[in-house]
Amino acid sequence: MTRTILACLAAAAMSGAALADEPIDIAPIAFGDELLEKADEYGERELERLAGYLTQDLEQALRGIEMADGTRLEVTLLDAEPNRPTFQQLRDRVGLSSQSISLGGADLEAVLVSADGSVIEDFEYSWSSSSLREVYGASTWYDARKAFDRFSRRVRGDVHDHLRAGS
Repeated sequence: MTRTILACLAAAAMSGAALADEPIDIAPIAFGDELLEKADEYGERELERLAGYLTQDLEQALRGIEMADGTRLEVTLLDAEPNRPTFQQLRDRVGLSSQSISLGGADLEAVLVSADGSVIEDFEYSWSSSSLREVYGASTWYDARKAFDRFSRRVRGDVHDHLRAGS
């Protein structure tokens, strides 16, 4: 009987250890004041679309990385500029063409937070195209999506560094 109890305790301890690390939870994307001021101009649907793109990039970048259960990444999309007019902008501005192009990009920040609420790491990233030649033929959120991808890869690298350092 003692052997059975010890076996049960060992199994419980092993399963608890296996559950100690979990994938990083990505909180719903928050929007900065600067971007929220543009919500009517871009259209509410566009903010949802941006949040979806960003979440997808982060999920892909962080896939396979596990940290202590309850670790959460809180991301704020501070601002974004489209390369082409959004549907709402096309509706609101007579004479604006879907062929119009501009410099786009995005500004982001994030905080990696432990289950107890302490900050593990802060992240900031900003990127925009520097020449219209770079965006010729680009979609509406081409540069913003490029910024999301680069930001996501940077977060992944920093989290890997953090885990290697054993902090």
